[in-house]
Amino acid sequence: MYAIVGEAALLCDNFCHQISESLMLPIFSLFWRIAQLKGGPEHLPASNFLLVMITSLNIAVSFIISVSIGTQPAATVATTILTNLAAQALIIYGLLALVGKGARLTQTLTAYFGCDLLLNLVIGCCIALMRILGVDFMTTLALVIFFWSILVFGYILHKAMEIHMAMSVALAFLLTLITVALGQLAVGQT
Repeated sequence: MYAIVGEAALLCDNFCHQISESLMLPIFSLFWRIAQLKGGPEHLPASNFLLVMITSLNIAVSFIISVSIGTQPAATVATTILTNLAAQALIIYGLLALVGKGARLTQTLTAYFGCDLLLNLVIGCCIALMRILGVDFMTTLALVIFFWSILVFGYILHKAMEIHMAMSVALAFLLTLITVALGQLAVGQT
């Protein structure tokens, strides 16, 4: 008779949805290629487990960065982040369904949230560098990341929806405005 966990050292081996470290590096490499507009969401595995992992990491990194540089209470930051991600997921689902590409949802969201995670990591590294060097280029950093993210998110929508790049960048810009507004409304800020 077998126990659920035969040995404590094998605890992780008992989970059926395990993604090895050797697989995570290529996945982050794919996010980097998407952020450079060289790859698309179609190159990512259509894995709900991977989507949950990437989304959870994105939430954690966004929360840590926001709390470390902002003045808002942690509950407000968490509510804003969760509202933004939920609104993005729902709007992307609607857009994909509208063009008959609903089957691409998992890969599209994984690419979207994975690239957002990557951009958040860049922001975190730049903030750490600013603190070490005693300089402040936060406004420039925010503008560069904002425009880069709109371009990357537009590219992801372009690949997933098979629409013109100009249209998808416009959609990404509107998506960003709507989700930021919803996040602010969720915490009572106008």
